[in-house]
Amino acid sequence: MKDKARYFPTMVRWVGFRRVEIAVNHAARNEGQSSYSFKSLLNLALNTILSFSDKPLRLTVKAGILISLISFIVAAVTFCRAIMGYIVVSGYSSMMISIWLLAGVIITLIGMLGLYIGKIFDQVKDRPVFIVQQTINFE
Repeated sequence: MKDKARYFPTMVRWVGFRRVEIAVNHAARNEGQSSYSFKSLLNLALNTILSFSDKPLRLTVKAGILISLISFIVAAVTFCRAIMGYIVVSGYSSMMISIWLLAGVIITLIGMLGLYIGKIFDQVKDRPVFIVQQTINFE
């Protein structure tokens, strides 16, 4: 595979090999310390997640939709309160609802754009469509 960010466990999962868990007792390090800092470990985790999954992007779209939905509900409640005369500061509620609604729409659209770019990223990685496990009488 031609991936620049290679992380063996996820590549094994992607290829489709059978996996099992094996309990291992790791011994303490004999000398020195790990060369990985917290920042390096965080970068490794982000590269692994973003190279092999589009779930963070899908979560972004869902968060944007949720924010927009909550804004609609708050707008309906605020409208009912305005009709009944319970709104104390005029203009503040509508401004906040507008900001949250537009933020939800923008987050949703950015997530969708990210999913689109993620599809392009998957094509650019040029992973094989299938992997031949075994060939018979092939020369």
